[in-house]
Amino acid sequence: MKLTAENTFAAAVVPGVEDKFYYVISADCVMCASCAEACPVHAITEGDGRYEIDPERCIDCGTCSYVCPLGVPQPV
Repeated sequence: MKLTAENTFAAAVVPGVEDKFYYVISADCVMCASCAEACPVHAITEGDGRYEIDPERCIDCGTCSYVCPLGVPQPV
């Protein structure tokens, strides 16, 4: 996916996990649930208009990005 002004996002600042890599889901999410079903640690939940990844639970395995048909989840 090519990054543009429309599909970029700001990394979340989460106290206690600043030094840890994790994935985030941009507004390009089409709510297919592939990522949530594949997450081995159940860090992905349905949010308002897109799925959300809990950075404290994410283990940075990349499964969500691999199974997403659009590759929306990206590491930060």
